Amino acid sequence: MPLTIQSIRADIDKTYVGLNPDTTNVKPVHIANGLLRTLVGRTADTRLLNAFVVPHKNDGTVPEGHELETIYQWLLDQGRILPADVSKADLRKLRPLLRKVVNADEGVYLHRDQMESYTAGFQGFLSKDRIAQTGGELVAAWLQKVQSPLAECALQSISECDDPITLLSLPLLQDEFVSHTPKMDCHELPFLNAEIPAEFQDLWNGLAEAARTLSQHLVSHPNKLLRLRMITLFACLVLVRHLTCLEGYYVSGSNRVLPLLLDFSDHHDDPVAKASTMTYTYASQSLVRFYAWAFGRYLEHYYSPSEPTTADYPAYKGTPSNDGKEIWDLARKEVGSSDQPYIVAGQALYDILAIEAEADPVRYLRQLGLRCGLLWPPENLRPAKRFAVQQDLLEVLLRATVEPGTVVDMPTLQERLWKRFGILVGGRSEDTERLVSAGVYQADADSLRSNRSRFAARLGDLGFARLLADGVLQVQLEVSHES
Repeated sequence: MPLTIQSIRADIDKTYVGLNPDTTNVKPVHIANGLLRTLVGRTADTRLLNAFVVPHKNDGTVPEGHELETIYQWLLDQGRILPADVSKADLRKLRPLLRKVVNADEGVYLHRDQMESYTAGFQGFLSKDRIAQTGGELVAAWLQKVQSPLAECALQSISECDDPITLLSLPLLQDEFVSHTPKMDCHELPFLNAEIPAEFQDLWNGLAEAARTLSQHLVSHPNKLLRLRMITLFACLVLVRHLTCLEGYYVSGSNRVLPLLLDFSDHHDDPVAKASTMTYTYASQSLVRFYAWAFGRYLEHYYSPSEPTTADYPAYKGTPSNDGKEIWDLARKEVGSSDQPYIVAGQALYDILAIEAEADPVRYLRQLGLRCGLLWPPENLRPAKRFAVQQDLLEVLLRATVEPGTVVDMPTLQERLWKRFGILVGGRSEDTERLVSAGVYQADADSLRSNRSRFAARLGDLGFARLLADGVLQVQLEVSHES
């Protein structure tokens, strides 16, 4: 069977990555479903809910089983509703309203007979989806591996059926569950077994500590849906950090954690905004270099050092394209004079992938970062993004960094953000040194200090910080109490 880039990529993702970054449709709702169904260990039958909230296709035709009369009769036959309490007219009115509720995350799709969404906070919504689930499954495997209390918090939350959305949907949720096995077996991945450079292992230890701290805030929080939302956003952040570290795990000479600079400026021309954009650019380039290395390593098993491009052109799925052939022919010419022929050939395969596939890993990374509130601006016409964290994700960062009821000063907060996430704000000499070491020169010390001041002001606006009379900023997150 001839090699295809698609099959090589699938093997790379399974062997090294632990997820399939192969779609631009990835959303936090997909990460949530993959995460929670792996923790629960099963999926639910969501066909009836899907049939109810999707009355017709885009062309106006009504799929079989989606007719209101069919659904109403089934509910009566199963004793889910009483005719004296709920009429067909009542269901007709409820249908568009419930659709708006479960479609709030844009996660409901009519695809075959399943509902590709996790929406409400109950395990009856955990469907057997196919789109972008492996990222959440990877985070679940990691949380289980480190025995994180955040996993238990998620399990407790998803087992409760007392939130308004679940109660409203309960007659449409069936009691049929199927055992779930994640698509990938992540337990042997090197980064989950401390088989990576020490600096990256320290980062994963920091992420585990962040998960523990976040769980302390969430375990007593009265709003279950908020708990699950914060866990989901945290999982998205873990995935972003994981993808930006792949080169460092595996490629020799790349043993530094790339900093992610949070930008709190008001304009994209600000020096800090430009520096933040550069940290995103370097992170994306690192991801590309990893895949070029991985493709090259794969080819190394098939070809001699002087002949990695002499075989038939490995098309994406099997039908060679003219653009792909041109890229391969150029790589063929370069291989002969290169001291890294496999990397040259591997880069060519990645370039072909970026042209012909639905999504390459960098586009997956960008989409996930945008959807979870880490990257800005959202317009696709501006691919040069920067790390301008939005309010919900900022709160997750804080709750994963500062324990409930404790008080920390700004330097302590900044050091924890670095150790737990590899995130910088600026204003300290070590921040400037880390940026310069990473090749980021756009922001000087004064600009970075201004960025820290804006960060402090944002925390104050959110009620998470106060400035003392001696000029010291204190950050404190109160303990959540049952209402």
